Amino acid sequence: MIRLVVADDQSILRSGLVALLRLEPDLEVVGEAADGASTLATVAEHSPDVLLLDVQMPAGTRADGTPGPSDGIALAQELHELQAAQEAQAQGAGQEGTTGPEVRASGSESRASGPESRASGPESRAQPRIIVLTTFGRAGYLRRTMEAGAQGFMVKDTPVERLVDAIRRVDQGLLVVDPELAAQSLSVGASPLTTKETEALQGAAAGGSTAKIAATLFLSEGTVRNHISSAIGKLGVANRAEAVRAASDNGWI
Repeated sequence: MIRLVVADDQSILRSGLVALLRLEPDLEVVGEAADGASTLATVAEHSPDVLLLDVQMPAGTRADGTPGPSDGIALAQELHELQAAQEAQAQGAGQEGTTGPEVRASGSESRASGPESRASGPESRAQPRIIVLTTFGRAGYLRRTMEAGAQGFMVKDTPVERLVDAIRRVDQGLLVVDPELAAQSLSVGASPLTTKETEALQGAAAGGSTAKIAATLFLSEGTVRNHISSAIGKLGVANRAEAVRAASDNGWI
């Protein structure tokens, strides 16, 4: 049985998808979430095998009062980093406890990424494999999704049978990517923007003033203006609004 969490802020779409997935005999939806913070909490509570994750979700608020991930890609990155930290911790513990070749795992039991090898204890629990779903098939989203550690990327209007097949394949450790988006990603290329330029445009896209963006990024207003000006030049547009539109259309923010 493949255990799933479905994260999407559109409740009607999420409920419909959950209902369809529950018709499959080998799939079990163990949790739902509508924002970044609640998705992390639901994943921690239920330890699913696969997470279906919307790109554009509100951040939400964590239990400690801090905001959740800014979008689905940031959430995937956070889970990816947590997975890496857990693997490093487990590797360190394994090296300390290894006394001879007789304790080394072999065969399928040694495949840390396989679904059958997931630990049941909450401290060593592996993070789910992730399929990112998006309404907007933007090439830049695909590249950012893969860089964030997700194993699948599909558009929301994908036929349900293809999505179900993708869930099964991702659970087996395979990568599943919409072929048209893969071709687009190769043609568009990587984002020319630096991290700070991207963050500045993301702030502008959210409607933030220069002062608000500066406060959020802990930068001076002059530095924010410089980052936005640099982004405008790289994107070959005339102003901030056009830069936001160009970066958004390519999936770079």
